[in-house]
Amino acid sequence: MKNRNIYRVRSSRFILAGVFMGILAISSCSKFLEEPVDNRTLITTIPDMEKTLNQLQPYSDHHFTDIMSDDYIFRDLAGHNVEQAVEQLLPIFELAITRQSLSANRFLSSGFNPVSAFRRYYNCIINSLLIIKKAKEYKPSNDAEARSIAVITGKALAIRAYCNYMLVNLFAKQYNPATAANDVGIPFVESYDGAPVVPYKQASVQAIYASVETDLLAALNLVNDSEASNPQFTFSREAILALLSRVYLNKKDWDKCIQYSTQLLQRRSVPLNVGQLRTTIRDYAQYSSAYFNPSNAAYIMMGNNTYQLMAYFWHGMYPYPARQVMQQNGADDANDYIIQTSALMNDFVPQKLMIFQPTGTRNGNIPLLTVDEVLFNRAEAEIEKSNGINDNAKADLTLLIRNQNFSTNTANTKVTQLNGLTTRAMAIANLILLKRIRFSSEGMRWFDMRRHSLPVEHVGRSGTYKIDGTKPEDYVIQLPTEEITRNPGLN
Repeated sequence: MKNRNIYRVRSSRFILAGVFMGILAISSCSKFLEEPVDNRTLITTIPDMEKTLNQLQPYSDHHFTDIMSDDYIFRDLAGHNVEQAVEQLLPIFELAITRQSLSANRFLSSGFNPVSAFRRYYNCIINSLLIIKKAKEYKPSNDAEARSIAVITGKALAIRAYCNYMLVNLFAKQYNPATAANDVGIPFVESYDGAPVVPYKQASVQAIYASVETDLLAALNLVNDSEASNPQFTFSREAILALLSRVYLNKKDWDKCIQYSTQLLQRRSVPLNVGQLRTTIRDYAQYSSAYFNPSNAAYIMMGNNTYQLMAYFWHGMYPYPARQVMQQNGADDANDYIIQTSALMNDFVPQKLMIFQPTGTRNGNIPLLTVDEVLFNRAEAEIEKSNGINDNAKADLTLLIRNQNFSTNTANTKVTQLNGLTTRAMAIANLILLKRIRFSSEGMRWFDMRRHSLPVEHVGRSGTYKIDGTKPEDYVIQLPTEEITRNPGLN
């Protein structure tokens, strides 16, 4: 499983480009917020509600943010890149989406863009509210039906909470307790009534977080303690606890982050053993399949991916910085983090994503909530609460280090180094570095950069584009042009 192994791709770049452009047509749809809500009058039975709810489970719509982060660079290779694809990714890489509102036609139609994320999250919000309405109207005939209705309501609330949380962390400022009440948030859909969504007004960041928190705590009291089957593909009790851990970390409520993280980790506490996978599976396709296997106990919730994730053949976007960080920190000593896709240009994609390459649909499941993240969340909250590293944070980080792809000697060194982190800043920097290595190309980095105001500088096609970390508004993705045009009250 070395980078010397050349992945055999189709000879026609235009066939591959067509796959990118045609997988998902969400961004070619009409403007979402001006559309009448789909009043699905045929949803009358409990199975109807359950089936519809399953179709509303979150996708990995946030992954476009990876190329906004410091993990990726752009290589402008004339005659190698597909120009149309490059032009549709550059607004993301060059951070134009944080400086101006852009139309859906500026992006790939594969779903890899903020407009598609905006529309799909709101689609799920609207229809989860519809399910809540239908569940409230349903008259159970026995205790079993009443319990089913409670579970349906709980999961619909969790879906709405997840989508509102992701939207506010893409299209609004990072939560700041001192300013959240006045920081402009996102359009807030409070209830379902079958009317067009426009002109729903933007609520404050604080109000959106309050709604997310209320929905999740209510959902926690409604869902079953365990799932009968396929818990990784629904909002289980464990998924709700993991999301609460994330929400409270971003809200800077350290005590509650620790509380709900601990509740989750008391139920499930073993992170993914990346080191074992990397050293025992030598075939990269088998490794990729094993890495994204939903049966991995560390995976609390998986989300579908409907685009060829992070495999930018002829798009010019490559995770060279991520690879360099891994090699500098002993996380890729065997030089097998990547799979080379072109001998001529030395192009590559992360080997763990190779399962997405050979399939006809380019579909796959991406972890959205994991034990690993919750361990990182709790460790970070412990550091922030103590204003420096403590024994609890050391224990969580040690467990994560031992399960990463470090040699025994390197892992021992990194565990020992935890004792030398004498300040809060040193401890947080160490944690964020370990997290960057663990979740490379999985859509986590941008949100850590937002939370900690980390700077980023991208050399694009016509200049250098940067965020220096001094202004929280610089990390805010602007609302899609179509939505602002139809609803002028939006900012």
